[in-house]
Amino acid sequence: MVLVIDFIAFLLSLIMMASVFIRYKKLDTVFLLFLLSITMNCIGRYMTTVSQNLETAILSNKIMYVSACYAPVMLVWVLFKLSNMRFPKILATIMTVYSSVVLFFVFTNDYTKLYYKEVKLVRANGYNYLSKVYGPLHALYLGVMVFYVVFILFFLVGIFLKRRKISQKTVLGMSLVGLEVIVLYVVEKVFDLKTSVISIGYLVAMVYIIRYFDRINMYDMSANIINSIEERGEYGYIVFDNKMRYVSANGYIKEIFPEINQWKVDHSVTPSESKLYNEIVEYFLQMEWKNNSQNKVVEADDRFYEVSIRTLSHGRKKTGYLIELMDRTVEQSYYKKIENYNEALQQEVEEQTKNILHIKDMMVLGMADMVESRDNNTGGHIKRTSAIVDVFSKRLADYCDELEIDGSFLKLVAKAAPMHDLGKIAIDDDILRKPGKFTEEEYNEMKRHTTEGARIVSSILEGVEDDEFVEIAKNVALYHHEKYNGKGYPTGVSGEQIPIEARIMALADVFDALVSERCYKKAFTFDQAFEIIRNDLGEHFDPHLGKIFIECRQDLEKI
Repeated sequence: MVLVIDFIAFLLSLIMMASVFIRYKKLDTVFLLFLLSITMNCIGRYMTTVSQNLETAILSNKIMYVSACYAPVMLVWVLFKLSNMRFPKILATIMTVYSSVVLFFVFTNDYTKLYYKEVKLVRANGYNYLSKVYGPLHALYLGVMVFYVVFILFFLVGIFLKRRKISQKTVLGMSLVGLEVIVLYVVEKVFDLKTSVISIGYLVAMVYIIRYFDRINMYDMSANIINSIEERGEYGYIVFDNKMRYVSANGYIKEIFPEINQWKVDHSVTPSESKLYNEIVEYFLQMEWKNNSQNKVVEADDRFYEVSIRTLSHGRKKTGYLIELMDRTVEQSYYKKIENYNEALQQEVEEQTKNILHIKDMMVLGMADMVESRDNNTGGHIKRTSAIVDVFSKRLADYCDELEIDGSFLKLVAKAAPMHDLGKIAIDDDILRKPGKFTEEEYNEMKRHTTEGARIVSSILEGVEDDEFVEIAKNVALYHHEKYNGKGYPTGVSGEQIPIEARIMALADVFDALVSERCYKKAFTFDQAFEIIRNDLGEHFDPHLGKIFIECRQDLEKI
C-alpha cells in the first residue's frame, strides 16, 4: 500500500509539474522552485521504497533532504511575495546558510556519522524504508522545523493585525500548507509510522499551490494587463534610450508604421526618415516632458490610435522612453454615435427618471395612507399636513435669506411631509387604535413612532434619493415632536438644535391636530387654534417661524 501511495504521489507530482510548464507562459521563479522542491521530495520517497540496495536508498534520502531543507525557505519567500513584502536579505541569508549546514552533514554522514549513527535498509510488506539511528546533529533539522512553525505563526499574526491590502485567505492557505507537511512529519516520527503519510501531505500541498497559481498570478497585474492587451492585437510599443536612439518595437506597431522596419537599433531616427517620428516623437519632445505621461490621438489608414509616452528609469536614473499605441477606432466611432444620439437619450433618461421617482413617491404615499388607515384618530391627517406644509413653505420663500435656506430646500421639506408619521406602522394596533387617552406606558410606546419613522425612511430612501432629501425626511420623522423649550421627544433637543425642517413640520402637525376632530376631543375653532399656537411661541414652537405661520391663516383656513 505504501509503495502504491508513493508511486501515485511521484507520478502525480511529475504530471502536475508538467502541467505548470504547459499552462503558464510566465512562471514566477519562487513558486517554481517551491513546486520543484516538493516534486524532488516525492521522487526521493518513491526511489527509497523501490531501492534494491543501501547505497541507492541513501542517495534517495539525500534527494529528499534537498527538498526538506530548502522547501521551507521557499515557503517563507512565497509568503513574503503574497504579502507584498520584501524578503529581508539578512533573514534569507541566515535561513539558507542554516539549511545548507544541515544538508552538508546529511551528505557527509558517510564519513562523520554525526547526523545518523547508523542507517539500514529494511524491507517490509513489499516496500523498503531506511531504519535510522539519529546522531547528535539531527537536532539541527528539528530546529529547522521548530523555527518555521514559530515563524509562520508570528508571520500570520503580524499580517492579520496590520490588515495589509493582500489576500489574507491565500496567505493563510499557503501557511497551512507548510504547517500541514510539518505536522505530518512530526506524526510519522512520534508514532514511528512505516506508512508514508507525508507523501499524501506533499501531494495535497502541490494541489493547493497549483489551485491558487492562477490567483497568485492575478496579483501581478501589470504583466497580466500587458499580456492581455498584446493577445488582443491592439497594443504596440516602441522603446528609445535616453538619447532617443531606437531600441525595439513589437510587431503590431511595425505593421501600422512599416518605416520602423528600416530603423537601426542603437541609432537615432531623423525626422525626415519617418512620418511616425514627425507625428509622435517630435510632438512629445516639444512638450519638454512637462509630465511623466502625455497622450495624443493620431490617424493612420482611416484608423485612430491613442499614443502615450512615458519615461523609463532605473532607480532615479532615467534610462529611456516608452511609446505605447492603442487602437481607439471603435471608441471614436462610438463617440460620434453618442454625440448624435445624446440629446434624445438624455430626454429619454429624464422621462424614465421622472416615472421611476413618481412610482417611488406613490409607494411612499401609499404606505402613509396604510398607516393612517390603522389609526382611528388621524383620518386625512397626512394629506392635510402635507397641504399645510406646502402653503407654509410658499410663505417661507419670502424669508429664505433671513432663515439661511433656499427654495429647493423648502420643496424637499414639502415632499418629505407625508412621511412624518411612517413610524406608526411599527406601533401595535391596540395602542394606535385606542379611542381614549394613553396610559404612561402606552404613551411611551407611542413615542417610538419617531425613531421607527426615521429608521424606515432611511431604509426606503437611501440609495434612491439624494443625500439631502434623505436627511430632511429622516429629520422630519424623528424630530417633529420636539419642543422649542426642550421638553419634547424623543431626544429632548431644544431651540435651533432642532432641525428647521422639523420645526416647520411641528407647526403643521399641531395645527391640524387642533382644528381636526378626534375621538377624544372636538375640533377647535381657527381662532382658538391660532391663539394656542401664539401662546406657545418660544415654548412649543420656534417663535420666528410661528409668527410667519400665523401670517398664513387666510390660506390655511381654505384647506
